[in-house]
Amino acid sequence: MDLTPIKPEEFAQMFELFKVSMHPIIDEALGWDEEFQESNFKQHLKPEWFYWAEVDGERVGVVCHRYKEASLHIHFLAIFRPYQGHGWAQQVLVQLERMAAGEGKAVTLSCFKNNQRAVKLYRTYGFKVLGEDDLFYNFGKVSHALAFTL
Repeated sequence: MDLTPIKPEEFAQMFELFKVSMHPIIDEALGWDEEFQESNFKQHLKPEWFYWAEVDGERVGVVCHRYKEASLHIHFLAIFRPYQGHGWAQQVLVQLERMAAGEGKAVTLSCFKNNQRAVKLYRTYGFKVLGEDDLFYNFGKVSHALAFTL
C-alpha cells in the first residue's frame, strides 16, 4: 500500500469522490445541501492533505489527513467500491498509525454514527470513542509502539 500525494489539479476531483461515498450518510444524518457541502469541503480541507491509496500502482481509494498538535487526524478515508472488502482500509490505517507513531502522535478521526460500516471498521481496528454528540463519534488510537514510550 502506497499513499501518493494528489496533484494540485486533482483537488477538484476530491469533492466528487467525497460526494460519492458520503452523500448517503450525510443525507440520512442531516440532509444533503450540495452548495454547503462543496463550500465547506473546499474551505476546510487543503489539497496537500489528500493522498491516493495505491496498490501496485492502482488507485484503490483516497485519504485526507493532517498533523495536528497531538495527533494525525483523518478527515476522510474512502476505498472505492470495486476494492472494498479486501482489507485496503485497514492497510491505510496501519500506515497512518506508523506515521503518527513516528511523530509521537495518536491517530484521531470523527465518524458519523449512522456510518455503521466505518464505525465497525474503526472499533474492530482498536479505535476508542473519545467523545460523541448526536451525530458523531470522535475516535482515537495510540499505537502500541507509542504507548510504550509515553
